[in-house]
Amino acid sequence: MCAEKTRPSVPARPRSRTRDLRLSVRIKAKPVQVYRVLTSARELCRWWLTGAETDARNSGRLRMVWPKRPGCRSFSGEREGCFVDLEPERKVSWVWRAGSRGNGVPPLCSFFILPKRGGCEVTLLHAGFPRRAAADKAYACFATGWEDALAKLKLYLETGRTCKPEVLTLAGLRILLKPRR
Repeated sequence: MCAEKTRPSVPARPRSRTRDLRLSVRIKAKPVQVYRVLTSARELCRWWLTGAETDARNSGRLRMVWPKRPGCRSFSGEREGCFVDLEPERKVSWVWRAGSRGNGVPPLCSFFILPKRGGCEVTLLHAGFPRRAAADKAYACFATGWEDALAKLKLYLETGRTCKPEVLTLAGLRILLKPRR
């Protein structure tokens, strides 16, 4: 009788219980400019928010106010938190206060600024959304909201123009950035 050789089984990787939002955009601006417009209340209000308060230091207070948008509470109203990881010209991270963010919305948001030839690449990471059907709407709403924010950031830094009331996509932004004849 011949013994059959078996391979040791490899345990399956457990499926993550969370999912992350990660969006990147190339911007024709210096990292110092990107850092400034992400940490200055005055600058945030020029290109994105209707109100803001910032104390741009680690553990410094952060308050952001967006206009009311029907159907999407994620980027509507007011949020409070604090900066948790500021590295000038490289990284801006904040944590939303628990009562300020809504159920199932992860608290940590980070912008990574990577110098590139002719500008920089800005990557947004909002990590830890629950991977369950009940969280799908919030996840989709935040994906739309963060894409809108990155498109507005790019528009502002590359042209000095803003369009706060409209919702932008990165694909749609190409139309606004085409050279005028």
